Amino acid sequence: MKALQVVEKNPVALDVPSVSTELGPHRPEGLTVRGGSDNTKKWVIRITAAVLITAAGLSILWYSQRATQVTLTQPKQTSITETIASSGSVGGVTETNAGSQTQGIVEALYVDEGSTVVRGQQLSLIKNNVADAQIVQAQGAVSTAQTQLEQVSRGALASDIDASMQQVRQTQAVAEQQNALIAQAQQNVLQARSLLAQVEAERDLAKTELGRSTSLVNSGVISRSEFDQAKTTYLVAVKKVAAQNQAISLAQAGTRSAQAGLKSAQANVKTQQARLKTIQLGARPEDVLVARRRISEAENALSVAQQQAANAIVVAPFAGTVTKINAQVGQTVGSTGVLTLVSSQLEIRLEVDESNLSSLKVGQEAVISSAAFGDSTFRGSVSELGAAVDQTRGTIEIKVVPIEAPEWLRPGQTVDVNIITAENVSRLLIPQTAVVRAGDENVVFIVVDGKAVQRTVVTRPATKDGVPVISGIGPDDLIISDVAGLKAGAKVQAK
Repeated sequence: MKALQVVEKNPVALDVPSVSTELGPHRPEGLTVRGGSDNTKKWVIRITAAVLITAAGLSILWYSQRATQVTLTQPKQTSITETIASSGSVGGVTETNAGSQTQGIVEALYVDEGSTVVRGQQLSLIKNNVADAQIVQAQGAVSTAQTQLEQVSRGALASDIDASMQQVRQTQAVAEQQNALIAQAQQNVLQARSLLAQVEAERDLAKTELGRSTSLVNSGVISRSEFDQAKTTYLVAVKKVAAQNQAISLAQAGTRSAQAGLKSAQANVKTQQARLKTIQLGARPEDVLVARRRISEAENALSVAQQQAANAIVVAPFAGTVTKINAQVGQTVGSTGVLTLVSSQLEIRLEVDESNLSSLKVGQEAVISSAAFGDSTFRGSVSELGAAVDQTRGTIEIKVVPIEAPEWLRPGQTVDVNIITAENVSRLLIPQTAVVRAGDENVVFIVVDGKAVQRTVVTRPATKDGVPVISGIGPDDLIISDVAGLKAGAKVQAK
């Protein structure tokens, strides 16, 4: 085989050990030691890449099999007081919008916002003209019924008969007057409608003239002032039509009023005629009984009217504090009442997660505080657990009644509440960093045979010293406290 000559010109950057210029039969095809051809460069690159890939694979294999350095800790057995913490809103055990049973206008206010009142105290006066009118009407009905009883209880007198006949004639005259008023009102309607037709004709003519004037002024045939005069005439005609329509409405209202007056007069005529007949026939037992019943009915109606008028006085249904004035003097009382009254006995309403239901009981003690008043705290007692869970938020409402509430406590205030669910109970404490969520469960990792093993634990709310654990681990378990990124089964080694 012909010897390979070593070329010194243009040496490649890669230095390789010197080789014999005579290569045996196993020389790699195309290899040039120096000065090399393209085939030599390709082989160098391939060998280098293979070495790098092998090194990377060995590094990955080593890294995947090495143990993760973790911090281990043992649970600490300690005695703690367990609480459920939440924020709540202060309100009254009883709250109401105090107002009158009748609608009206506030005539007087006897209290202000923040006023403390006692049960039965007058808070406001509602002016109700309807109730006052009903009292007057009921009093008149009682008087009339009593007069009728007196009349039917004694024999007929000539003077009574004459007087009754005179009343009949008077009521008949009134009825005739009402008939005349109806006729006059109907005539007024007819006249108003006739006049309406006239002014409508004037309006239509003015409208036509305005249209003609518009064309003429645009053509320059008439002056602008003549056009404005036509426009004014049309607008005046329109207003006359509107006014005449209003006059027709008033005339029709007068007709209806006269017709109503006629019905009332006719009813009065019948009443007086019946009274005259009663006087003429003399007293009958059944008439006396009917008259007595009428008195009783009238007196009941008067009592109801007086009660309604009395309801116009707004009184406090319980002792408490006025927290809001809903209607000032002169304003109409709405559905919100005159004012909002909160009972003197306060309560705190808060919501807690439904997962705490098993730990909550009526009568449990609570510690209450407010950020606005620093270290000032007071005690309370759970008075009520909500009847249902809010399905949207997954919470339940709890009510806490303060025990010796401080002076600074006010309705509407936000406070912090810690409900004591257990005192001096023995629990295992672990660092908060050792607990992670896995689905709907809390889990920790313990070390078993050098590997991380996942354990489900039941915990209580965290304290400043750690997370209390009820079950899932023992005091001798080695807990991994730095579990970020750790997976079950991973090799671990204590730092």
